[in-house]
Amino acid sequence: MAAFCSYFSMYAFRKPFAAASYSEVAALSAFGLVVQYKTVLIIAQVLGYCVSKFLGIKFVSEMPATRRALSIGGCIALAWIALLLFALVPAPWNILCLVLNGLPLGMVWGLVFGFLEGRRVSEVLGIGLSASYILASGVVKSVGKSMINMGVPEFWMPFATGACFVVPMLVFVFLLASIPPPTAEDRAARTERAPMDARARREFFLTYLPGLLPLTLLYILLTAFRDFRDNFATELWESLGFDQQESAALLAGAEVPVTLGVLGVLALLMFIHDNR
Repeated sequence: MAAFCSYFSMYAFRKPFAAASYSEVAALSAFGLVVQYKTVLIIAQVLGYCVSKFLGIKFVSEMPATRRALSIGGCIALAWIALLLFALVPAPWNILCLVLNGLPLGMVWGLVFGFLEGRRVSEVLGIGLSASYILASGVVKSVGKSMINMGVPEFWMPFATGACFVVPMLVFVFLLASIPPPTAEDRAARTERAPMDARARREFFLTYLPGLLPLTLLYILLTAFRDFRDNFATELWESLGFDQQESAALLAGAEVPVTLGVLGVLALLMFIHDNR
């Protein structure tokens, strides 16, 4: 529950901006192409998020267990400050603020999962953590959409939505840090998870390259598909004829059966006991 709610709360600093349309900002043109402002915002954040994943290869793998909770808090603080700058800096220059927003957030998953790995029940815990971002994305966009309906300006809405989740984030990260470390039985079943230096990472990568490569390529494709649907969910619902009030409720409600379906399928992993 601590891991689920910690990562759930992180999404309040990543996804609420996608609930707005920013239709009052003119489209941008470059190299003969005309691109909608919101589309550029999404590309900017994904760019920062992508760079963050590569930084995380070093940052997360070398992180001592005692510093994980503080690092999660630092990443969230930096992302929230970037949302404040997004509200203060005039468009289109505030596009750069979403690059800064994505840079720390891409490492939060690895830091949170660090508390769960190396245990006999890591697969079960990972299933619950995976379900968090399916549900969270819809919920935080519903919160953001509701704020817009209440009169909060579109550019201030992401920062305001994050403010609603600051206290829950702190509480659940504290609970996450209070989880006991893996037991001797866990270490015997899953091997001990220790910080990895560059040499250890290289040996790990080369050893498991035949499996890592197709998994990574598949994950990139699935993530691109998911992010497209996720970031343009507001436009998708409204193009189907739902108004602003209805789409605010649908953003969260539509994710519930998806979450339950994914949980049901992933739960079957519990019956696979052989690691190979």
